[in-house]
Amino acid sequence: MTTTIPRRDDLSRGEADPVRGRTRRFASLQRARAGSAGTPVNPVHLLFVTLAAFAVYAVPLSFVGQFRPTVLMVLSVAAVVVATVLTMAIGAELFVVFWLALAFFQNFAVGMFVPGHVDLVPVYISESKTVAIVTALALMFPTAMTNLKRYRRPVIWYGLFAVVVVGHVSSLGGATLPYLRNFLIPLATVLLIVAITAQWSEDRRSDLLRVVVRYSTAVLTIGTVAEALVGSSAWRSMVNVDKNAALNSLSSVTSFLGIQIDRTGGFIVEPTNAGYIAAAVIIIATLVSIQGPRSVRTGMYVCIALCGWVLISSGAKSGLLMLLVASISGVTYARSKRVWGGLLGGWTISLLVVLAYVAVATGPGKAVSVFTDPLGIVGGDSTTYHLAGLVAGMKHAVTEFVGAGIGNGGNFARIAGAPVSRWILTGGESSWGVLAYQAGILGIVLFAATVASLCKHLGKRSAVLLSAWTSAAMFAEALFGPQTAGLIVVAAALFMTADTGNVTQPAAGTDRRHTIDKGDEQ
Repeated sequence: MTTTIPRRDDLSRGEADPVRGRTRRFASLQRARAGSAGTPVNPVHLLFVTLAAFAVYAVPLSFVGQFRPTVLMVLSVAAVVVATVLTMAIGAELFVVFWLALAFFQNFAVGMFVPGHVDLVPVYISESKTVAIVTALALMFPTAMTNLKRYRRPVIWYGLFAVVVVGHVSSLGGATLPYLRNFLIPLATVLLIVAITAQWSEDRRSDLLRVVVRYSTAVLTIGTVAEALVGSSAWRSMVNVDKNAALNSLSSVTSFLGIQIDRTGGFIVEPTNAGYIAAAVIIIATLVSIQGPRSVRTGMYVCIALCGWVLISSGAKSGLLMLLVASISGVTYARSKRVWGGLLGGWTISLLVVLAYVAVATGPGKAVSVFTDPLGIVGGDSTTYHLAGLVAGMKHAVTEFVGAGIGNGGNFARIAGAPVSRWILTGGESSWGVLAYQAGILGIVLFAATVASLCKHLGKRSAVLLSAWTSAAMFAEALFGPQTAGLIVVAAALFMTADTGNVTQPAAGTDRRHTIDKGDEQ
């Protein structure tokens, strides 16, 4: 009697069936979470995720005052989780756009639907975007453990950075949670999108990137046009700016070399953030058009032109700085393969440009004095606040080494009514300043190391974008917030180059069916 031993890749019946069936179903679930089959995003999908984002804010807000806070919190979190799971199940592309919609429309949706008797919007509602990204991280955790093996070093650097930041938490009250979000979520989102898309083809990532650019442009342009037609005062009144302390404390005008300029924020509501996002779209669209096929360039040029108009309307000087830094970073990376050289060049030139601007606006002597007396240069042009906050925060990190604790100081202290000395001298108006002040010298060093490692592993286009973001963030605290950082970190992950994104080939003798499955994922 002859016994034939079946090959491993030919097994289709017998005792192996239940195990293989369960394994295949688990793998299929993971691929579904990552949207492996690909979901072409059309206008109907974009409308759906936009309405879903509004619903996430509107549903819990409509019950404020009717339910107990605990019940309301459960309702709000449940709405976000359901929407996140639904969009992830349909396709990862939809989730990415949905999360951006949550960030873009946060201020507008909350302002539109907040009841008249409510004086303060609950944080668990306004932070729906944070709940969504944390939910996605939990859903993708098993897949991330596999797909991020090629990115071990960025993961390790980020892990060390997160440990240092969390180690500086002394309480969960006040501004602790918002600053934890600002410090940890942006880089975690880069790793999440990399994990989701690591096995995608470059064409699929490019398709999603173009959708993100067009969607962002549409949101910015339509919102700015609408505000221009209605009038800024009526627009801000319509979205109840007076009920949002963070927005009510911001100016609708800015000064450029002594010239007063009116500002518009559109659906973003806050003009400065609208300018940052517009600048980011311009940079991303430029990078897409440089290496993209001719068929997509015209569309990208239209997006650049429209976002240029939005940037000017917003009056965001840091947005213009982002464009300058992106140009410098592009030239630097084209001529050098050294990641640290490109980053340090962008950061240094950004500082010199701001110092030169402050010298023109206030006088050379006053600009130089910022290094000995940061508070002494504050006044007049708003850029002086950003420069003073950066220098003050970094000086504290260098002299004290250990941070003052997460949630202490920064712009949230200003919102709470703190004097300028408390607000600026704790790094306010500078993302780097508040991180250095609160997490110490180790926090800022590990942040820079994580960014550098991501630049090295994701490729030159990602590096240009991350360099521009981190350079401009030296002079803008808002650029660490998900509303402005979200688009940038998503695009940085999607710009992952083909050589870093390819999946390694299976070793000889491995299951051929598994190899085919991996190919299908791409």
